[in-house]
Amino acid sequence: MATINDGNLTLLDNLKRRDPGGAIAKIVEALSLSSPLLQDMVWKEGNLTTGELVTTRTALPPISWRRMNEGVAPSKSITDQVTETCGMLNGQSVVDVKLAKLGGDEMAFRASEDKAFVQAMNNTLESAYFYASTKVNPERLMGLSPRLDAISGNPYANQIINFNGGSGASGNDQNSIWLVGWGDETVYGIYPKGSVGGLQYKDMGEQLVLDSNSRRFRAYVTDWSWDAGLVVKDARYLIRIANVDTSNLLATGKLLIQDMIRATERIQDLDNCRPVFYCNRRVREFLRLQSQDTSQNSTITFDTVAGKPVMMFGGVPVRRTDALLSTESPIT
Repeated sequence: MATINDGNLTLLDNLKRRDPGGAIAKIVEALSLSSPLLQDMVWKEGNLTTGELVTTRTALPPISWRRMNEGVAPSKSITDQVTETCGMLNGQSVVDVKLAKLGGDEMAFRASEDKAFVQAMNNTLESAYFYASTKVNPERLMGLSPRLDAISGNPYANQIINFNGGSGASGNDQNSIWLVGWGDETVYGIYPKGSVGGLQYKDMGEQLVLDSNSRRFRAYVTDWSWDAGLVVKDARYLIRIANVDTSNLLATGKLLIQDMIRATERIQDLDNCRPVFYCNRRVREFLRLQSQDTSQNSTITFDTVAGKPVMMFGGVPVRRTDALLSTESPIT
């Protein structure tokens, strides 16, 4: 089983240290239960107020053999810099004061509406981590899919596995399985320098607000915000199994299993990160079915973690996330 680097902070670890016992930490704790990404992601404060300037090594220094009484030419490694930006996610909960008081417990009513906003913020951000692109929407963050969006001409093509060797991928019913090696030197989430990471909220109290006809009424207002980004410092810790054709999935066989084995072999070092597989409900369903195929020697097991069964593949957790779509177009 791969060793998990427990020295890396998750978002909940970060929030508990900054706001022990506070409301935000409790909100994030509840949120983590429904978001596999928040359970696993490593988070760091960016070195910029807008994100993080990342320096990556693109080539090692050349090394020479020498003879006695002969010198060696000096050499150096080659590095590159890229700026990863944070997107600003915002929402406002507006609850009519009269409506909130109808049930006799206005705070409980507000809390129920706030819970919906928390889930909506989570769903939006989790989807962005997979699909958002600053090339298309500059105000957002750069997600995973735009980084590995083509096999041909991509310098990181080796990090993309074409499902079933690319056989039969057609139509917009494709999906992807991701293997992400989280770590503070590999792939991690960021929040702006000088800020507090995670979901933020501010109770704005009772205010006069405008309805759709510009008429005023009294309402309780809560402001929600989340500034976050994603850094892929070392792309060798990111693997995409692409072109998983939903219409070609079978309950038996080993096609998914074989490509997941390829993924674990292509990631740089399973012991130097927190590796996690991510797939949607449809793919995970077929993984479970294929794991029961007695004609195959499946590497899928189930471990009990915190009293709950967790699907494992070769010691790597397999998480289910609804943020991954089954309507992706084929990539070539």
